[in-house]
Amino acid sequence: MGLSKRCESVLVTFVAAHVVNDFYATIMPAFLPALSDEFDLDYTELGVLSLAATLLTGVLQPSLGHYADRYGRRRFVVSLGFFTAGLGFVAMALAPSFYIIVIVSLLVGLGAATYHPQATAFLVRSYPTERGRTLGIHGWGGSIGHFAAPAAATLAVAAIDWRAAMAVIALPLLATAVILRSQLDETEPNPEARLRGALSQQLMLVAIVFGLLSMVLRSFLTFTVKMLVDEGWADTSAGTALTVILLVGALAQPVGGRIFDQVGARVVLIGACIGSSVSIALFSITDGTRALLAIGLIAFFGFALFPVGLALASQLASDGQTGAAVGIIFGVSGLMSAAAQPVVGALGENLGDIRLALSWTVVVPLIAIPLAGMIHRGHVETATEATETADTVA
Repeated sequence: MGLSKRCESVLVTFVAAHVVNDFYATIMPAFLPALSDEFDLDYTELGVLSLAATLLTGVLQPSLGHYADRYGRRRFVVSLGFFTAGLGFVAMALAPSFYIIVIVSLLVGLGAATYHPQATAFLVRSYPTERGRTLGIHGWGGSIGHFAAPAAATLAVAAIDWRAAMAVIALPLLATAVILRSQLDETEPNPEARLRGALSQQLMLVAIVFGLLSMVLRSFLTFTVKMLVDEGWADTSAGTALTVILLVGALAQPVGGRIFDQVGARVVLIGACIGSSVSIALFSITDGTRALLAIGLIAFFGFALFPVGLALASQLASDGQTGAAVGIIFGVSGLMSAAAQPVVGALGENLGDIRLALSWTVVVPLIAIPLAGMIHRGHVETATEATETADTVA
């Protein structure tokens, strides 16, 4: 198989895998109304479940990315991740209590911790001169997954029940593990890689800014379905509404990646901070369709940053440590967004209004604006620079 064909095969493989991976990133919120009814949960407890399902994603991404870089085990790590996440959903389907669900949901987070560092390393090696564009195309897969999850989950729960639905949706995860294992070539080890060597001030700034905006995005994704159900919507209608809102991600990720290629990271990050602030303000003063449109704008600005974070991490990586650099950015941001969920849930309980609690998140992107201004522009690499970078990643 020629080089271009191998590159196309890698891109197609990871676009498909991204559909599956990000399907499960937004599927849990669709289960929250059913779980709340069965176990009599409040918003704080639902926030704790959201934290547990993503906790290990944040904690383990840097170390798993580094392990794959150093020992040349990227195919092994990403395949094992999908298999572990599938087991997590099967275990949740069998769990007898809410607290057992919280514990076994950690497996889902463990599985998710393996994906983005490995996928980014494979893709930037194949397409070193068009990182933003390639990762934006890769983002289409994630957007399709995000888009499909809420409606699919709520319809499955209505047709069977939430336990059977969880067991059924574990099957694509297990199938993807097998496909990745068979389609990808294992990478070469890089014994010189050091996790500490992947850290830099710029990388941490990007991680924190990305984390602050992820806190906003994740809060709205987590609580929108339950909020609508509490306001009188049917479960399936609320899930479908979130699905329609998430359709904007199909536009946001390639747009974000393309703008990054043209003008660099700082412009995109500052623009996303300002856009998120304005969108939350609109949400706070509107209701009905206009409020849902505001949530759609929040999703647009949040999802536009995903390819930017991946591409910038690959640029800031040194000594072939793309996996570790992506793991640091997505690990730190994942921890921040996970920790925000029980806080927002508790605030909603204390205020007696989850809409008001979500409106208060307007302060978060405002905090991020000066930090984003400290990030270097990010440069568009020449073909020579990109080839040299790709050689270190290989």
